[in-house]
Amino acid sequence: MQWNKIKLTFILAFLILNVYLVFQLFPQEETEQTVLETESQDAVLGSVKGYKELSDQKTETNQQYEATKLHFTEDDLDKVPNNDNMDLDISSNTQLVVNFKEPQKLPVEFPIDDDNEQAIGDLNSFVADHVLFGPEYTYWGRQGNQLLFFQKINQGQTYFSPDSLLLVTINEDYEVVEYEQTYIKNFKKLEENEDQDLKEYSEVQAVKALQSQQLIESNDTIKVEKGFYPTIELSSKPNYAPAYMITVNNEKHYFYLLLPDYPYVYAPTESVFLNSLQPETEETQ
Repeated sequence: MQWNKIKLTFILAFLILNVYLVFQLFPQEETEQTVLETESQDAVLGSVKGYKELSDQKTETNQQYEATKLHFTEDDLDKVPNNDNMDLDISSNTQLVVNFKEPQKLPVEFPIDDDNEQAIGDLNSFVADHVLFGPEYTYWGRQGNQLLFFQKINQGQTYFSPDSLLLVTINEDYEVVEYEQTYIKNFKKLEENEDQDLKEYSEVQAVKALQSQQLIESNDTIKVEKGFYPTIELSSKPNYAPAYMITVNNEKHYFYLLLPDYPYVYAPTESVFLNSLQPETEETQ
């Protein structure tokens, strides 16, 4: 009887010891895994061109902004450069549609590379000479027979916003035949919620977030710019979030959106964006 009690005591003691060792082992394994992941990420980013030049200063917060859509008037039409060669339409109120009576030749040869600064500068100059508020638009890229330009405001560049867009249509001879324009004004920061804990994020954090999703690989080349990306409108006014635009190998563009709840990575495409601008039909409703 006494031996049974002693044996039970030993069994319970070993069981407790095993449980203790298991709990000691798991945190150690998790720590080792975290260290390995960190070392792996540092090794990848160490080979990425442009990474060492990034700032780790937290200069952007997840505060949202809003703007007002411009409602075009007859007075605005009088200000359009070279409007004697144009048919102007503001029937949609917040959009200006311009048709050229005679197609306008562009000062560049197509196709053009996105990193061709001279060609991009020439396209921007063309817009400055033919579009209302033209100097405020920056060339983004081409999708089919359409050239995309996005409005740049005092606070920074806007991206993929239907409310700050210049869409230029060209023909088979690469001549401009039409453009559609929207424009925003009164861009300002929304009033802060006193109960909201606003966080800050750096360029380095944004790039690490992309690399953790394997969107950046060894020996890639990156470039980071700050701007504003549209969000779901909380009112009748366009809403924007600060964002880091991260360009990988001058081909893919990712946006690290600094939203009030948490940041996330988004990778829009020109085709999807342009399709979203099309009015709904009975088939798509």
